[in-house]
Amino acid sequence: MLPASQMRHLQLLFAVSSRAVVTKIRLMSHKSDISSGTNILAKSWSTISTEYEKVLVPRFAPWTHNTLDALRVAVNKDMKCVPDDIITPSRALVLCCGPGQELLPIARILGPTSTVLGIDLAPGMVDSARERIETECKDDDNIIYKECITAEVGDAMDPPPGPHHVIFSAFGLQQLPSPIQAIESWFNVMEPGGICVFIYWPPSPPKIPGEEDSPFHFWRELIKKKLGKQDKEDPWDENIDAAVAAAGGEIIEDKFISHDICWKDARDLFDGMSRAGLWHAMRLRRGDDFVDELGKELQSLYPAGTCLCHKFTARMVVARRRENQSKGSKI
Repeated sequence: MLPASQMRHLQLLFAVSSRAVVTKIRLMSHKSDISSGTNILAKSWSTISTEYEKVLVPRFAPWTHNTLDALRVAVNKDMKCVPDDIITPSRALVLCCGPGQELLPIARILGPTSTVLGIDLAPGMVDSARERIETECKDDDNIIYKECITAEVGDAMDPPPGPHHVIFSAFGLQQLPSPIQAIESWFNVMEPGGICVFIYWPPSPPKIPGEEDSPFHFWRELIKKKLGKQDKEDPWDENIDAAVAAAGGEIIEDKFISHDICWKDARDLFDGMSRAGLWHAMRLRRGDDFVDELGKELQSLYPAGTCLCHKFTARMVVARRRENQSKGSKI
């Protein structure tokens, strides 16, 4: 029989060890959930890459043009890491590049001596991006950019090492498992004085008259009702300013941009979003019957054949990495 003091000591050690094991199991489960969700997204976007390019890339084009214009201004006015010399190469990293619609425009902004690398988690998207580069660079005006643009499978949460003079992302940030951590990792691979431009769909956009009647609002409500979920959106983007500053950056421009998105009718919207957009991932998670049943409920809210136009708001941020940060430093 052990003395009472030794018995209490062993009990304490066992309790601490048990808590450590439980914590480790929870962390492993959390990482497994993230990995599973990421794999589903990668498979979904690979499956629908061609349809996404046809259906949603044109509808998102107004925001893409706004963001590319902001990059052009920032590179010409605010980028401090490359001397004013046209033969000096610039390195650009395009995260969540999708089918590659921004790659050539960014190469044109930086010039033919630049290198532009697009990465996406979905192999199907990367294949589409490579095909797009091949096609676009056959044009006489673009052929000089063919050798400087590449696309590879990669994770925006763990970007390839830089340093990069430019980092660009359009509508990928909100899909990442930890957007704030992603932003910090982006700045860690930026050249001091370099430019980061990103645009995303915010979880809590500013209230705009009419948006409460958006079919996307009703879709979220239908899902909550079906699954019995009452959880609120995580307003993670309230921490963007602090994350940029903590990672050694400074925000140059931060604004909301609104444009209309139009569909022939509710069925056109549902087919587009569930077979060419973000809702497709739910088909993989829950099955076609589940998604199609929700689609019928959504379509019943609108007269058949009635055009649907709704205003959507995205947030665009332009930031620069402070010049007093050492290259490749971990913040």
